[in-house]
Amino acid sequence: MSSRAIFRAEQFTPTQFSSAADKARFANHLVRFIKADFPKSLFPKWFYTRLSMTFGHIANFNEYGFFTTFFVDDKGKRRFMDMTKHHSCFGDPTHTFCDVEKAVQKWLRENGY
Repeated sequence: MSSRAIFRAEQFTPTQFSSAADKARFANHLVRFIKADFPKSLFPKWFYTRLSMTFGHIANFNEYGFFTTFFVDDKGKRRFMDMTKHHSCFGDPTHTFCDVEKAVQKWLRENGY
């Protein structure tokens, strides 16, 4: 993780299958992806897999379907951002990424997204 990372592992609770560092890595990558205007080059399989399980998003059948639904035009990007910002973050952070969702939503609000 770079020194420019916004999120740190200490902010998050590990789950059975993901460490707090995994959660921070995902959150930082999501912010980088958003700030770069959603380039395909920043949409690797590991990121798609986790992103499709957060913020109320669904897999849209596969990685290609998810990407083309949300990131090829302004309408899709707005829809993605609206879903991400307004998702109700339920669950227990020992079992879900709800702590990451809340932290990213706070970052989005504080940075005018």
